[in-house]
Amino acid sequence: MKIAIAYESKYGNGKKCMEFLKEELAKNRHEVDLFSVREKNPNETGAADLYVFSAPVHAGNVAGKMKKYVKKAMFPKEGAKYALVATSGSGKCEKCFATLEGLLDPKGLQKAVDGLSILVTGMKGPCEEGYEARITEFAKKLTV
Repeated sequence: MKIAIAYESKYGNGKKCMEFLKEELAKNRHEVDLFSVREKNPNETGAADLYVFSAPVHAGNVAGKMKKYVKKAMFPKEGAKYALVATSGSGKCEKCFATLEGLLDPKGLQKAVDGLSILVTGMKGPCEEGYEARITEFAKKLTV
C-alpha cells in the first residue's frame, strides 16, 4: 500500500509521532512518504492509497498551515482514504478533526478510521507516556 503522511509540527512533537508511524507502517512493507506541509506544494501531494494528516491543535482548532494545505491539495487517486492525527495540550481534538473532515470529504477521500489524539504535556511537549503503543495500534487499524 502506498501511504502519504503530511504533518505540521511547531515544536517537533507531531513530527516525532509521524516518524514513529512511518516506521511502524514500513515494518509491514508499506511504501511511506513522510513530509512537512511547510516543505511540499499542495499540488504535488501525489497519488496514494491512504493519506494521513497530522497537525497540532491551536486555540481549539487545526493549525492554519495544515488547513491551508488541505484546502489546496490535489488528490489524484480515486477511492483513496484518509486518517487524522492531532497533538494537543488539552487532548480535545474533535473540532480539529471535524474541520479537516469537512475539507477532505468533498474532495472524494474516504475516512479510514477515527482520528487519533495525542496529548502533549506542557507547551512544547513531550508527548504523553505510552504514545508509541497508541500509534502502533493506530497503524494496525490503518492497514486492515
